[in-house]
Amino acid sequence: MAEGGIRRGTAHPVAARVVFNRELPGGYGLLRLQVGRVARRVLPGHFAQVICDDHLTLPRPFSLMDADPVQGTVDIFYRVVGVGTALMASWQGGEEVRVLLPLGHPFSWPEGKVNVLLIAGGAGLAPVHFFARRLVERGHAPVLTWGIETESPLMTIAARMDGFPLNVVFEGGAPVALAALDAVGVSSRLASMEAISGRFHGYVTDLAREYLVQSAAPSRARTVVYACGPVPMLRAVHAVAEQFGLRGQVSFEERMACGFGVCAACVAPMRQGEEGGWTYRKICTEGPVFAIADVAWENV
Repeated sequence: MAEGGIRRGTAHPVAARVVFNRELPGGYGLLRLQVGRVARRVLPGHFAQVICDDHLTLPRPFSLMDADPVQGTVDIFYRVVGVGTALMASWQGGEEVRVLLPLGHPFSWPEGKVNVLLIAGGAGLAPVHFFARRLVERGHAPVLTWGIETESPLMTIAARMDGFPLNVVFEGGAPVALAALDAVGVSSRLASMEAISGRFHGYVTDLAREYLVQSAAPSRARTVVYACGPVPMLRAVHAVAEQFGLRGQVSFEERMACGFGVCAACVAPMRQGEEGGWTYRKICTEGPVFAIADVAWENV
């Protein structure tokens, strides 16, 4: 995790301009902001603190879904869940807003010839979607699984099954995939607890486990897992990683106050020593990405 991140005391609000703010089905939205040269420093796993309104006490943290260093833009995939995100959803193109970015430590690039399995839950798709495309640029062929219960325009009927076992059953026959990832050759499949056409019926971690079970043993042994989503999903990711003896990283979704380590309001329990000890580490500055094996999951 040597790349990226921002040191305490160096974070300042960036004046940003709304390029577009698209309302998506299921209460989701896609916001593109013009942030200038700072976009060059954004990596998959970084997050931003968005000042939704001057009358709100706290900014809102969001993982970044994309960064274009040439155009100087960043994308935020979000879901409207409260006052702050409702205000953000009302922003129009051309409006001036303020954000703090890039914050935290991003995902670490996998080393050597490995297979990459990405697991996302809900809006946790943002950093792994970003990561998937950058991994392709580096010569990897990641597989992404996404758990979502709502409709989404990010999907398309899967054109290929490369990298995914053919005998995984999807509701209604033809599986759906994420359009932008399918276009660049990333195999992606969706899961839902509801019986929705084109999706695996079950938890996204069940779909990931099925993928691993049906993978050839040598391929499975070389798999590295990266995930972002709600804590219950991350616990299940840990169980999958333990079952197959896999290493990897998880990105925590957490409500943060300052975003750069001053308030210590966002913490996660991490293992310390070899005798079962543990300590808290700040998610905003020491994370949000941590090694799966470092998290004291019994205390999360």
